[in-house]
Amino acid sequence: MSSSTIDLLRFKGMNNIKAAEGFADSKGVIEPRVILNADVDINGRLVKRTGATLATTLAGAHSLWAGANCMLCVAAGKLYKVNQGVATELSSVDGPGCKLFYAEVGNKVYMSNPYWKGVYDSSAGTVSSWGISQPNGPMLFATVGNLPAGTYYVCMTNTSSDGDEISGNSPISSITLTSTGGIQVANWTSEIVWVTDTNEHVFYRVGTVGTIVDVPTSEPLTTFLCSPPPLLENLCYAFGRIWGSVGKSVYYSQPYQLSLFKLTMNRFEFHSNVTVIAAVDTGMFFGCENGTLFYKGTRPEEMEQIHAGAGSIKGTLAYCNNLPELGDILGTPEKGYVDVPVWLTKEGIVAGSTSGKLYNLTKNKVKMSVPESGAALYRNLQGVLQFLVSFKRGVAESGVGSSDAETLQVLEDGAVSQHEHDNKGTGSISSFADVVTCTVTRNGEEV
Repeated sequence: MSSSTIDLLRFKGMNNIKAAEGFADSKGVIEPRVILNADVDINGRLVKRTGATLATTLAGAHSLWAGANCMLCVAAGKLYKVNQGVATELSSVDGPGCKLFYAEVGNKVYMSNPYWKGVYDSSAGTVSSWGISQPNGPMLFATVGNLPAGTYYVCMTNTSSDGDEISGNSPISSITLTSTGGIQVANWTSEIVWVTDTNEHVFYRVGTVGTIVDVPTSEPLTTFLCSPPPLLENLCYAFGRIWGSVGKSVYYSQPYQLSLFKLTMNRFEFHSNVTVIAAVDTGMFFGCENGTLFYKGTRPEEMEQIHAGAGSIKGTLAYCNNLPELGDILGTPEKGYVDVPVWLTKEGIVAGSTSGKLYNLTKNKVKMSVPESGAALYRNLQGVLQFLVSFKRGVAESGVGSSDAETLQVLEDGAVSQHEHDNKGTGSISSFADVVTCTVTRNGEEV
């Protein structure tokens, strides 16, 4: 029997990529291959996880999200607000149980998935539709009035329930007056009517009337060619606009008019499906299945495209504060980075920087599967800031980046089995004939 002393000063976190289990280095730092049910804090101390406590019973709950003013989730086709463990139903959510995406702007939360969209007003506690529907095109007839002879174009808009916003324009109709007269809108009910001057293209507000007798030119139509948002995913609010994706397309709203989209103009197209949209102060990250791009700039028409990294995994984005890794990588003393986008790519967990680069936080340390989608959150747990990501094992029949069998077995069993531990060529621990004892100390004290 032999005896030895190993001085462990701090842990670095798990590393399941290295070939063999390592003991402490010359500085007393150890990096285990697997750490189960424990966390390593910023000081290198190994802290036992306290476990989870059931806060509320809500069968089939998904799409949990928390912002500055509220926490929301979906269960059984209903939207719920969760407050101190109590879930309160807010509205129905149409369609199958698809992940719901959120973007918080002030006291309003914009929500959407491929089947449903809405806006939750946290101050009023109400859910309303996102966007104002457009009316049908006007049916026009000549009548008495003061309009000179010529061709006129007419459209209509709807108004929001509070009267503060107007919709995009309806289909446009035209009429030619052969002599002085007026225009009657036969299908008008309560819409706002807009008309051009003779043979011109600018629409001016006539008002909530069904008869046009002259052309006022004081208020042009500002929502021309706009429409409500489509059913979007990967919502993001940045630079006064809401951004979201449909397949390979990213659409963005009019500036500070979050219910108005010019779908034929205000869009970006990509070569594969968009899975992540993340914002930093200097631009936007657009993660796709086959790669991630950074669009430098704050105005869509002026953005510069830069290749950033590997394909991104849908649903794994969270914004994190006080991320020390960025200060270490950039070599700066600042440690107080806020609203740093962190998500999972095909090459590991990355943080997006204002320079448009992705910093891989798990490269050469953690081997994991490459899923189609996942979920993530950022939290403060008893003073410890954590980014958590969860996903199924990976894409069927895909071996790219798959977890090693040993790590997977440990996670599934919930226990570390020394009999099954493989030391990469040295045999299992149980195969050693010698019995070894050791004393483990930290800072000179036995642990």
